Amino acid sequence: MFESIQNLYRELMVATENHQVISMQAIIAAMYVLAFATSLFRAIGNKELFSDFLSIATVVVKYAVTSLLMEYVLIFIAENQSIGNTQNIYFVACLINLISIYILYLLHTKFSYKFGLLFFCVIKLTVVLSIAHFILWFKFVVLDIQAEHAYIHYMYSFIVLYISIVLAVVMLFPGLLKTKLKLLLSPSWPFGTKS
Repeated sequence: MFESIQNLYRELMVATENHQVISMQAIIAAMYVLAFATSLFRAIGNKELFSDFLSIATVVVKYAVTSLLMEYVLIFIAENQSIGNTQNIYFVACLINLISIYILYLLHTKFSYKFGLLFFCVIKLTVVLSIAHFILWFKFVVLDIQAEHAYIHYMYSFIVLYISIVLAVVMLFPGLLKTKLKLLLSPSWPFGTKS
């Protein structure tokens, strides 16, 4: 079973020279741009909470920044044939996620006095994403464990992929958070929130 998980991981997540299919990251980026465009039109037509528009805009900008940083790191590794300190990118990604939460909160307190279901979903999923980035950085940099415990890499990759897809889906269809599907799309903690 572990071998089939490894094969699935290599097929979906690992970029190689021979891999000609459209990557999952390109599909997710396209979904994010589409979500932002539809949100903008819905917000202009007053068909969407401004809270949802702010949440979507923050997620899209954060995704663009982290994607560009990851791309820069991959180019650096390819050109220098060395990893060096590039594993600190996971800590930087963790910080970017936490900063995006703070910015999202500030935007809501300044421009929107209503916190929608999408706001809480984005906050919770971003916290989970930050924890995943931090765990991988801690493993690589602090503990200096590189190849051992490969299951952590697989868990990290699938968590990041799952959260990216879930965010794309809820940004395209925020109404799903009002259905029973919200249990699959948004963590139910902390217990005091109704999202």
